[in-house]
Amino acid sequence: MTFEELGGVGEFVGALAVVVSLIYVARQVRENSRSTRLAATQAYMESAQRIIEMPAADRDLARVIRVGGGDPDSLTEDEYAQFRYWMILCLRSTENLFIHHSSGMIDNETWLARSGVMLWAMETTGGRRVWKDVSNRYRPDFQGWINSSGKQ
Repeated sequence: MTFEELGGVGEFVGALAVVVSLIYVARQVRENSRSTRLAATQAYMESAQRIIEMPAADRDLARVIRVGGGDPDSLTEDEYAQFRYWMILCLRSTENLFIHHSSGMIDNETWLARSGVMLWAMETTGGRRVWKDVSNRYRPDFQGWINSSGKQ
């Protein structure tokens, strides 16, 4: 075998090694992306669970949320503040999910399930009142999504 033939074999082996390396890297990137999306979903689910656990563990907060949603005027000033803070927490959590969904980090099923809960809360008298007071503190694209839901 001549040096030219050896050089050709070497080039072929080198090109093959590059292709195999690229396939390996592509698989690793895809797996890393999947893992990152799953981690984002898990973090979001834990955050949503903590928000739900709050009224489940606190009878007074559960009453404030129930009454505040339907008739916020019947709450005391401190109770309304508690309701408002809880709604802000829910809105912030949903905005976080909105950002992750918009960037492809959260799947549509998770987004639809959680966004439906937030839109339901925005249908309440108390939810609309809180949103009116705090909406300017959120990203414009999130504001647009809430406002265009037809519930405002």
